[in-house]
Amino acid sequence: MLKQLWLSYFNWYLKFSGLSRKTKASSLFYFRNKLFVSIFILTVVLGFFAYLASAIVAISLNKWLVVFIDTAGMLVLFFIFLNKKMGLTTKKRLFSINFFALSFALILELGFNSNGTIMLSMLCVFVTLYSGRKAGINTVLITATFYGLVLLISYFEWIIFNFNRNTPIEVIFIVFTNNIMFNFLMVFSVSFLIDQLNRALIKETNLQEKLIKKHKNVVKAKGEAERSNKLKTAFLANMSHEIRTPMYGILGCAELLKDYNIDSEFNEYVKVIQDNGNKLLDVISDIVNYSKLESGLLTANLAPFNIMHSVEDIVKEFTPIAKEKGVYLNLNNDIPKRNNIVVSDVEKFTTILKHLIANALKYTNKDGSILVNCVLDYESSIVKFSVEDTGIGISKDKLSDIFAPFYRIDHSNDDAIHGAGIGLAISKAYSNLLEGEIGVESIVDYGSVFWFTISTNLQSTEKAKALYLTK
Repeated sequence: MLKQLWLSYFNWYLKFSGLSRKTKASSLFYFRNKLFVSIFILTVVLGFFAYLASAIVAISLNKWLVVFIDTAGMLVLFFIFLNKKMGLTTKKRLFSINFFALSFALILELGFNSNGTIMLSMLCVFVTLYSGRKAGINTVLITATFYGLVLLISYFEWIIFNFNRNTPIEVIFIVFTNNIMFNFLMVFSVSFLIDQLNRALIKETNLQEKLIKKHKNVVKAKGEAERSNKLKTAFLANMSHEIRTPMYGILGCAELLKDYNIDSEFNEYVKVIQDNGNKLLDVISDIVNYSKLESGLLTANLAPFNIMHSVEDIVKEFTPIAKEKGVYLNLNNDIPKRNNIVVSDVEKFTTILKHLIANALKYTNKDGSILVNCVLDYESSIVKFSVEDTGIGISKDKLSDIFAPFYRIDHSNDDAIHGAGIGLAISKAYSNLLEGEIGVESIVDYGSVFWFTISTNLQSTEKAKALYLTK
């Protein structure tokens, strides 16, 4: 509450007096001015209460000259405070002069029984704070000059002051000398502290400027990267369209050529065209999809579907390929029929399973086997799929890299070199989109087990089943 009251008072006076706040906020000059305003407006409030107490005591002791001195000093302070046309530099000077005059008058009238010497010491500190070391030293020198004149006048007894009537000149000299030395000590201490703070402020300002510059560079680089990413995605999408269109024409013609059935060698050539054309389309699709994943353009499109029908269709699709290669492909289904309707993204789920089966077929030799497992976990509402093969296996040092994009498991396997090397990277990204996980366990020359899970929202299975059946 006091902080809010002070801030409102401070801001009111800045607005009332029209003091400029255009100075650079990171400069020492700005902080000196702000500090002066704080000291000044605080002095007005606290000084007024001190004046009332001092005036009451002075009146009770019949010290009317003290009342006059205090009143004059307070009136000057109010005049400076309420003057809107007066600049900040002028306010500083008048504030300092008023303090000097008030302190000197109190010392001459009351001597060491007054707070004049304390006010002079405070003034030395204040001036050093809001005007700098040089101004602080000048303040001490002015104070020393005043003390010297007082000692000189007292020594030759030109004027008899009240405070030196019963005090030896030697005592006065010692007191004045100690005060001057103490004031010098405070000025140099405060100026040293301000210099250190200023250096820290400059370092902080330079650091902030560097951080701002780096931040701008990062934002600029991020913008350029995003633009580059968009251009890359647009380029790949355009190239996909430009390549797919003639490829569909080639594959369509190849399909028509099969009807001619000229001879087995001719049909074999047609089949080579179809197989390699489909592989090329798969590679293009993988590259475009991975580019979309990097750009954050792909999201999960959740909808109910029959997961067992999808799995069976995928296995049936790969069965002829497996037979042709001499590999046994089997399905082990542990998902009950009553829970085969799930809510997920059927396209991404299908892509993951296809990639894993195709990957297993690549690295499984003739007379090997591949087993697709499906298991439902009722407690976690998660379906786990695994693809076990008896292929070449993967060494332990490569297991952490196989889900990286464009990474090939075995460069020496000529039968498995086709593809863009991003099938497993896409599978991992898709499994994350489906709130699942993906992993692998493998032993060299014995085979591998690739597994992945998907969250199926089984809590809404009945609603999903009803929605699926209405389609």
